[in-house]
Amino acid sequence: MDDIPYRCTFCGMVFCSNHRLPENHECPFDLKGKSMKKDSLEHSEVFYQDALDFLDKDLSVAKIYEYVTTKKINQIEATELLTHFLEVSEEIEVRINSIMAFKVLDLKNNNVFNILESCILSDVNPEIKKAALKVIKELFPKKSKDITHWIKNHE
Repeated sequence: MDDIPYRCTFCGMVFCSNHRLPENHECPFDLKGKSMKKDSLEHSEVFYQDALDFLDKDLSVAKIYEYVTTKKINQIEATELLTHFLEVSEEIEVRINSIMAFKVLDLKNNNVFNILESCILSDVNPEIKKAALKVIKELFPKKSKDITHWIKNHE
């Protein structure tokens, strides 16, 4: 597995596992400012789709889990990829598995909370809402009280 090439999600260059992270290859992308540094390629745009390219074409929720547990990707990258599946997949099972992966991987950050909250409030599928509610209660017991209260008052 050490021979797997990684494409940087920010600059698009391909690196070994030791240099896959932007901070390990002097990435021209300013991570704090969210913009390209002056000495980088002019007029280059970095698209989120690049995040999928550094893995493989058969990316799945299970593979994301494997990559996190083997430290091939970090929790922030996993959150972004799971969010991608949740937003673009038309398969209910894939979307529910993405939601459950937040719990299994213990991804407790504001982005995950916001994603789950959005699923609860605006998703049209009741199965997605139910799964998101279950996970948000388990990952964010204190923060989820307001949304749980809101749901009880509006159902």
